[in-house]
Amino acid sequence: MTSRERAFAAIERKMPDRTPADYKGEPEVNERMMAHFGVSDHEGLLRNLQVDVRRLSPKQIGRFNKDLGGGVFEDYWGIRSIHMKASHGSYDQHVHTPLWDAETIEDMERHDWPSPDIFDYSVMKDQRAGWDDYLVMYEGADLFTRPCILRHMENVMLDMFQQPEMVHYLLDRFTSFYCEDVNRAFEATGGKIDIYCEWSDFGTQRGLLMSIPMFRQFMAPYLKRFIDTVHSGGAKFMLHSCGAIRDLIPDFLELGIDALDPIQVAAEGMNPARLKADFGDRLCFHGGVCTQTTLPFGTPEDVREAVRDRIATLGNGGGYILSSSHDISADTPTENILAMYEMELRDAGHGD
Repeated sequence: MTSRERAFAAIERKMPDRTPADYKGEPEVNERMMAHFGVSDHEGLLRNLQVDVRRLSPKQIGRFNKDLGGGVFEDYWGIRSIHMKASHGSYDQHVHTPLWDAETIEDMERHDWPSPDIFDYSVMKDQRAGWDDYLVMYEGADLFTRPCILRHMENVMLDMFQQPEMVHYLLDRFTSFYCEDVNRAFEATGGKIDIYCEWSDFGTQRGLLMSIPMFRQFMAPYLKRFIDTVHSGGAKFMLHSCGAIRDLIPDFLELGIDALDPIQVAAEGMNPARLKADFGDRLCFHGGVCTQTTLPFGTPEDVREAVRDRIATLGNGGGYILSSSHDISADTPTENILAMYEMELRDAGHGD
């Protein structure tokens, strides 16, 4: 099978010739792995790990990382952050944003909302060329977490009870942007996008961030609108949500998702074997190798054992794409990353 055939077999819950794999790493990890393989670009890294997925992205042409002084930068949504160094790698610490203070719809309307005009989508055609043998992914929409950062999570949760119209206005703004964004991507590539990944988080380590009725009232209509837009362009839809989100999976399926990422196995209720037994006939799983414990703190053999387990459970009969449960963090040893992608593991239980 080609990489594309292999990954599509998994999405359609059929048995591939071997377990397809994806790769997600923090920038510091990507640089280290490229140096390890002696390659100068990300494509060389993916080829060395025999990754079956490739990602498209438009070119940024405006209002990105505006410097507000004092170490504060503002992204195109108006989210403000300070870039912080950690013992391993770095991260963005979000700081006060004007929409945290909004009290009315009129206050929200005065916000400087972005347009997809800040991207040049024409570059995606050349990116796509030469990837016919790979599963081609577009990603980046976030219909819940990013709105909560812009408005502040506490405000969004209070608005759901006190001013629901504020939440609907906020979510509609984000959904409209991302629907236009993906339609422009389809146009730029001639519809040659295989799968889209949306990036919301609906769970904590122990449970949901909101009740199921609240999810259905506030989130489901906007997710449905976006999923339908992606499907109308001919692409599959993968939903990303960290945390203990098992109780929402039936709703995700009803909304029309094809695959679920990242399968945070350390969260409550996210046991791979149970998830496969309950939802494996309707859902492809993507991820599952733990970035909280196994990858950063385990041995290479611990990683191999986790990969064997994910392939034997989530990949039983097809329906699994091997990947980490989040971007691989900078404190992950190189030997553990190499162990995760060993071909003898991915070949196990597949083929003739």
